[in-house]
Amino acid sequence: MSNFVLKSQVEMFDLIGNILFAADVWAGNIQNEMDARYVEKSSLTNLFTEHKFLGWAGLLLIFVALAAILYFQFQAWEQEDQEQKYK
Repeated sequence: MSNFVLKSQVEMFDLIGNILFAADVWAGNIQNEMDARYVEKSSLTNLFTEHKFLGWAGLLLIFVALAAILYFQFQAWEQEDQEQKYK
């Protein structure tokens, strides 16, 4: 009986040690993610800071494309409404 209890205690301490080790590693990773020296390299941000013309031209192009799609879609809907009125 005492051998079983001793073995169970050793396994329990081993399990607790593994859990504490995993928690320590996880907390260390969080600390690295929060490090103030971390600088993210973002291509999208670079478009507006380093290549200002390309960034704003691309943004304008997206806006014009969306406006054109909406304009022509409304024209098609309006034409369908006019055709339904004459039927």
